[in-house]
Amino acid sequence: MIFIGSPWMIEDYFSNESIKSSPSQKRLIFITKKQNGFEKRDKVSLINSKLNNFLLIRNSLNSNYEVVYKAKSQIKKLWLSEKYDDINKLNSCPFWQNFNNIKREKIKLVENKHDSEKVYLVNVSNIDSTDLKYSKEELIELCISLNKSIVGSKQQLRKGFDASTMIGKGILKDILLEAKFYNANKIIFNKELLPHQSKKISSMTNIKISDRTELILEIFEKNAKSKEAHTQIELAKLKYELPRLIGFGKGFSQITGGIRSKGPGEKKLEQRRRYLRKRINELEKQIDNLSRRRGLNRTQRLRNQLITATLVGYTCAGKSTLFNKLTKSNVVESTKAFSTLNPTTRKTYLSEDTQILLSDTVGFITDLPKDLISSFRATLEEIGQSDVLIHVVDVNDNNYEEKISSVENTLDIAGLQYSKKIVVFNKIDLIQIDKKEILKKMFPKQCISSYTSEGLSDLKKYIDQEIKEIGFYSDKISVSQ
Repeated sequence: MIFIGSPWMIEDYFSNESIKSSPSQKRLIFITKKQNGFEKRDKVSLINSKLNNFLLIRNSLNSNYEVVYKAKSQIKKLWLSEKYDDINKLNSCPFWQNFNNIKREKIKLVENKHDSEKVYLVNVSNIDSTDLKYSKEELIELCISLNKSIVGSKQQLRKGFDASTMIGKGILKDILLEAKFYNANKIIFNKELLPHQSKKISSMTNIKISDRTELILEIFEKNAKSKEAHTQIELAKLKYELPRLIGFGKGFSQITGGIRSKGPGEKKLEQRRRYLRKRINELEKQIDNLSRRRGLNRTQRLRNQLITATLVGYTCAGKSTLFNKLTKSNVVESTKAFSTLNPTTRKTYLSEDTQILLSDTVGFITDLPKDLISSFRATLEEIGQSDVLIHVVDVNDNNYEEKISSVENTLDIAGLQYSKKIVVFNKIDLIQIDKKEILKKMFPKQCISSYTSEGLSDLKKYIDQEIKEIGFYSDKISVSQ
């Protein structure tokens, strides 16, 4: 087949049946007058078309030949390139000469022996290199919690995000190239992509494009066990999908009209959009019912004159472990993100004369998707109605100060009201001795290890003292008397 154009345009001609039948047995010979070799987008097209190799012939007084082909998996380079100034030398090129043998061997892209989904990570930031580093680490943790196999990654620090593709167009071509080379099933961005950005990048590759928000929703869906959690997660997913319906391609093409119909018919896109809006309204009503039910439970607790305290904090801070130690319960403990989705409430004694209701809730994360916050409002209302918030902090995390700010910002965005907050520094058994001593001097009764129970007795006394100082306990005792 002969076509006129640049190599990167070959995908537009890929409908030809002779190429589609066995693309790995085809070559592309490109004749040009340009002085430069193959561009990045040319190589991306070679990957997407799955052609065996490209041969570039410079049509000038002294013809030059350049062969570009995929490297074997043992070689770290993505591509190998060989240049010749004589056609006879080209014919002696091992790759060109042994083409028939190579066809039988079927040289493939890098073989990833992973049973789980293979993902390629893209990290971009417009703040600083520290933010880029922590963002990358967090994205890796989220992928690990879903048992995804990370086959490669790229990062870029920018002054501002690109309006159409989030990241620079040059590095984006490298990303698409490497992701395809490593047989990635999905490319995941560390920032939430706008619908038009996702559509633009998807048009450049046949690999699924995803982002951090979708990854978090996937984790929530995996960890959901109750009907309440499933309802809240489904609502968040539908809100995420609705603005991204555009650009789904042929799957939402025109539907022909039926018998005696007055019009040409409705598009599947319109059908799907109408269904999503209807389903979102239904789920919103269910969430409202959950809120009312939780409100009745809170009313009953007020009648019992019990102080309510809620554990909050960043995901994986050790809230569930601390909850089990304080209440002698057995809720699920995990080092993976968002292992706790449903609030659990138990009675516990801080001292002989102080009994409280302690709740364990879902963990927070930086830039928690707004749709997720609104969908989990029934759960978050439990936090807002608490008398005391116990903010659990993982001091073993080098970025714990920023995570404290992130939790506080999330509470503000959710509109949660509270009258008292107690900060607890957890996992002191994992930090260096000098750092541990400094923290204990500054916060003598707030440093604990929920795993080894170190400092728990002091923490109970501290919480008991704080509750009595703010008058909660005395007020409720006087009411009951």
